[in-house]
Amino acid sequence: MNFLIMAVIFVLGIIFLMSGSHIKSAFISKIFYFIGTFGVILAMYIAWPK
Repeated sequence: MNFLIMAVIFVLGIIFLMSGSHIKSAFISKIFYFIGTFGVILAMYIAWPK
């Protein structure tokens, strides 16, 4: 279950990072970059051995 959540968050973060570069609005693009970065960092935190 933990691996599934981590994989979904990581994939969503990558999708937001990639789609942020294709949006013309600067404000929405920054929001997508922020959400994508947060998602990737959150997935790495979940995957970090405790």
